[in-house]
Amino acid sequence: MFAAPEKILSFLTDRQHLEPHSDLGRVLARLCSELGACPTVADRAAQRLDLPRGRAIGRLRRTELTQLARAIHRFASAGRLEAEPIR
Repeated sequence: MFAAPEKILSFLTDRQHLEPHSDLGRVLARLCSELGACPTVADRAAQRLDLPRGRAIGRLRRTELTQLARAIHRFASAGRLEAEPIR
């Protein structure tokens, strides 16, 4: 099972404080490698919220980070449900 939205938010918040100049695309790639998220899901969540991948993670507001974490979790959960066969 993929990480809970709180764990995703914690990761994004840590990156915001420790690496404020890193762009969102780099942070999402790291999120995918460390937490096991699908890169397509992370990209789709950022696009859905109109967050440019080149924007520095330090420039995002707390509400944007929260929405991004929830969107990533929601899209990952939806994708997992679609991939499971119906019995």
